[in-house]
Amino acid sequence: MKHIVILGGGFAGINLVNGLIKEFGHSIGKDVKITLVDKNSFHFRKVLLFKMIIEEANLKVPLTRYCTNGVEYLKGEVTTFHHTQKTITLKMENEQNNTLQYDYLVVALGSVVQEVSSKLGGITLNSIKAALDIRQKLQSLILQAKAEENKEVRKGLLCVAIVGGGITGIETAAELTAWFKKEVQEAGLHSNEVEVILFDSKEHLLRGVPVKVNEKLVKELNRLGITIRSKTKVKQFEDGQILCADGTTYKVGECIWTPGVKVNPFIQALQFPLTKEHQILVTDTYSIQGYPNIFAIGDCARIIDRKTNQVDGMTCKEAIPQAARLSKILKNEVYGNSHSITHKAFPIKLYCISLGPDNGFFWAQKWGLDFTISGKMGARIREKTWDQASLLV
Repeated sequence: MKHIVILGGGFAGINLVNGLIKEFGHSIGKDVKITLVDKNSFHFRKVLLFKMIIEEANLKVPLTRYCTNGVEYLKGEVTTFHHTQKTITLKMENEQNNTLQYDYLVVALGSVVQEVSSKLGGITLNSIKAALDIRQKLQSLILQAKAEENKEVRKGLLCVAIVGGGITGIETAAELTAWFKKEVQEAGLHSNEVEVILFDSKEHLLRGVPVKVNEKLVKELNRLGITIRSKTKVKQFEDGQILCADGTTYKVGECIWTPGVKVNPFIQALQFPLTKEHQILVTDTYSIQGYPNIFAIGDCARIIDRKTNQVDGMTCKEAIPQAARLSKILKNEVYGNSHSITHKAFPIKLYCISLGPDNGFFWAQKWGLDFTISGKMGARIREKTWDQASLLV
């Protein structure tokens, strides 16, 4: 019986488990054993962290939910690789070491939110605790503003800076604006005193998107009450003031950093061939270069469509089809079938963004044509993509 071990319960990992269950079916436990390993007992929906600022959201899905049909789950952290022996050593929950033998190993250790130095001030949205700290801080600002008679001082207190114009920054700004205005109004203040400024160092918020589509998104964000400061690099937040690289300053009550993600730092300790961004170099069948029985997918891998030279991004929309193809590749490997399954880039360009309660923005490009959907329908599409990525529908 062949043993497939998957490291990581993120989007790539859980979708690979799902794909393998579909491919092997009743052969699991007979022809093949499948084990999912993660140091946590849950799949963490980190793309929804901003939700914790405004409401009590459940972002943790038990990994046992995905490990059905005979798939094994082990809670442990990899400490050592032994490539020649095809084993890994795990540090288990009870602090004991456990050696795990494998025939095929899949590295799907994903990414983590980048850190912003505490010396720069503000709060980095990188954990549930950070999200709750932001909520507490904003509620405190409302109380301070309510007690403040000076209009200009009050305006500064009710101004929030979001630094980082990626999808997380956009979604945080939109969701926070709607919630903050409601909270301010319920406190007896005017919601039009609220200002949210979204700072981004790039010229356009979304990369690879036509200018007219970016303009449409910016117009929608402006309508919500969000001010966009593009081509503006924030250096520091100190004493209620944002300092930008060009010397301009802004009075704000709080600064929230949304710096995006980076490859899981643990990858650097694995001695696999890496890019300068520390992604694992893989072939077009997802095997790691020089290690034919070890594979990597998701954010931790540099995956390229060899026909188009298109590089997969670090989002769930790329990880899900990667997992589906790798499931078929591993099935062929187990049964010794010749195969010609290789990686292909996601067939269309698209972005799907939440813009607050009952509002979203969806863009897709196919055959050179742009399709956009906003409002309630855009919100429903976004909700569905979140749930599909975490296999909740």
